[in-house]
Amino acid sequence: MRHIHIPGKNNHVLVLLHGTGGSASSLFEIGQYIDPEATMIGFQGEVEEQGMARYFARYQDGTFDLRSLARATYDFYDSLQKVITQYQLADKKITVIGYSNGANLALNVLKEFEAVTFDYAFLFHPSTVRPEVAFKPQKGLQVLITSGANDPYISEEAFEALCQSLADTNTKVDHYHHAYGHQLIREELARAKALLK
Repeated sequence: MRHIHIPGKNNHVLVLLHGTGGSASSLFEIGQYIDPEATMIGFQGEVEEQGMARYFARYQDGTFDLRSLARATYDFYDSLQKVITQYQLADKKITVIGYSNGANLALNVLKEFEAVTFDYAFLFHPSTVRPEVAFKPQKGLQVLITSGANDPYISEEAFEALCQSLADTNTKVDHYHHAYGHQLIREELARAKALLK
């Protein structure tokens, strides 16, 4: 999976996963807000839907193409391991930040891999991803999940169930639910930034 790498000045790495229609650099501004001195690595989705980039495909009814999801999940995680080696990042604190489609990809990583090689996951506005599949135990991982009351992609009940299913693995889960829709608001980013402190 292709990526863009911007070296930082501290011991922190932000791995950035864009939403539908985004690019490898789409979340760099958010990364700058959360930690302006961190190394930033943006991964590029390689599936196209109506001219917009995504990490994995979905069908016309909005359901996910699970084969495409599986390919993207393993491609991303393999690419992340290579990037950690390439840029000598193994001893650094690693935070994965995903929005929408990128958050869904990160969620599926937590269902496929146990004891992932990152320390924080900030998942902004994910959907329900393979709800019949349990999350793997993630020792030491801190997760923030956010959603909006009027988000068309996930109900409040489904959001609560998602948070609970991840917490059931003894993963540390913080959640933030606002009154708006699928868009990111500043309070979500502030919550993420505060967790790092």
